[in-house]
Amino acid sequence: MTTNHNLDIETKVIERFVIKTKRDRYLTFIKNDKTRQKFISDLHHMNFLQTELFDKVDRNEYDVIKTRIKSLGFLNDCYLISDSSRVDKKRLNIDTALRETIGSDSGTIIVFGDAEIIYAEAEGFNNRWISNPTKFK
Repeated sequence: MTTNHNLDIETKVIERFVIKTKRDRYLTFIKNDKTRQKFISDLHHMNFLQTELFDKVDRNEYDVIKTRIKSLGFLNDCYLISDSSRVDKKRLNIDTALRETIGSDSGTIIVFGDAEIIYAEAEGFNNRWISNPTKFK
């Protein structure tokens, strides 16, 4: 079962970054491990993100991400939502998470801070996005 902390952070990601037409559906999915898989399977394409909140990452992914998250202050770790069971629902050291994710050709969202910035990588090599820093209430 998804822990309360995981559910809280995943809820914030969906509420802040997912298009309205899919938001309620995904919020329902993540409340149960069986239906959560329906949300996870959509990570392959990332066609549910509010693209106006993101910048495309074309190269130097590691540097782009590290530079972007500096605005959040000192962070030790991040949370991963992924179609790879190896990293899904895990908190990892940021460098480890980036090594495991960038170029893995899987659908993964890396959540930084309190879901203030996310990095999303879908299948293929032109499907990498990082959100603009945003402060939420």
